[in-house]
Parts: sequence; C-alpha cells; structure tokens
Amino acid sequence: MKVGIKNIDANQVQKTALITGTGGGIGKATAELLLKEGYFVFGYSRTNKINHPNFIFIPIDLSDLSQVNDLALPTINSDNVLFINNAATIGSIVPFDKKRTGDIINEYNLNLVSPTILCRKFITIYSEQEKLLINIGSGAANSPIPSWSTYCATKSALDMLTQVISEENHEKLRIFSVHPGIVDTNMQKTIRGTDEYLFPLLSTFTAYHSNNELETTTIAAQKLYYIIRNSNEFTKNILSIRDVNLK
Repeated sequence: MKVGIKNIDANQVQKTALITGTGGGIGKATAELLLKEGYFVFGYSRTNKINHPNFIFIPIDLSDLSQVNDLALPTINSDNVLFINNAATIGSIVPFDKKRTGDIINEYNLNLVSPTILCRKFITIYSEQEKLLINIGSGAANSPIPSWSTYCATKSALDMLTQVISEENHEKLRIFSVHPGIVDTNMQKTIRGTDEYLFPLLSTFTAYHSNNELETTTIAAQKLYYIIRNSNEFTKNILSIRDVNLK
C-alpha cells in the first residue's frame, strides 16, 4: 500500500521542500527556517513538533525499508523542488566486535539504504523540475572513529553516492553532501552519555560541550539555507557547513 501521498497546487506555493528527520535537531530547525522563508515543507519522521499551515507531517520509520519502499512522494507542480536527506542515527556506540546484527542492519538501513532509495525516488518522480538534492553527511565519513563503525561507513558511502549521482549528470539536478560539523543535537547527548570504556574519544566530545564549541541547530540551519540559496556558486559536491560564513 502506498503511503505518504499529499498533493499541493503550484498556484498556492512556488517553493517546496521535502525533508527527512524533522522530528528534531537540524531537520526540525531547517524545516522551521524554510517555513519562515515561504516554503511549503513535507516532513518525514517518526515524531513531529512542528505546527504550521504550510507543513505536512508524514509519519514514517525510515529504518523500516518496507515503509520506505511503499512511500509515495507528493505530486508537486512547482518549477523547483528541494529534497534534504537528513535522518540518521549514530547507532550503538561500541567496538565493532560488540555490535549486534540487528543494530548493524537498522543503522545501515536508516543512514544509507533509505537515503539511497529516496534519492532515486526524488530524481525519477520530479524528472521535469529543477531539483536540488542535499544529503546530510558527516566529517566522520573521512575519519575512522573508534566505536562509530556503521556511522563512519554509511556516511562515507553517502558521500560517494552523491559523487556518483553527480557524475551521471541527471537532467535539472544539483546534488551535494553537506557536512554540518559538530552541532548541539540529541546525537551529541547520546555520544556524551556513552561509557568511556566503550568509546575512547569520550573526553574529546564532552570537551566540545563544556567549551561551548558546539554549533546551534539554528546556525546550522541558516548555513544550510545559504547553500540552498547559493547552490550555483559551489563547484564541489562535498561541502562543509563550517566553510559557510554568514557575515
């Protein structure tokens, strides 16, 4: 059974965004900012705290591939469509030999398999429109961080997927993987709550918090919006929000 179909009239809205992981963190902050900027936003997540007339919440567990496979993206007749693959999990923070098979499967599904499926859906369904596709990556894609095996691996794969799609030169498509840096989200709380014997870099991440080095989700969303508004200026497909200067 197809789920998630919600259609909108292009005469009512000209800017449309589809965002995964809008239940909190960067996804929620970005959705709220885009709503303020006049976008109509579809949010895909398990939970929702956004209440706005131009926001449609589609409840979905993105680690459940049957739900993702059955998801039907809305009919959108406006000229430009934005998709942000944001939903992700740090997963169980343990050395690789302590990883449970079920956790490995769920983490790969949410962080990589579902975003891959959604990229294909987005590109094929909106083939006639100008499309901007942003995968939210991570600096962990380039760093082998102990006890983050699936997170590092899936984010690295997402970067490569982004580059391959770009090389294929799909019509009317711009695509980026954006690394948000270290942002004050629930993921950071999860990291700080890990036992040090399971995560040897714990003190490094607690120091980020105690030294006020974490970016707020509001600032991260503003920098992401800068990339959205100025996407034609960027020649590389892998971008860091840290490199965006709002001043």
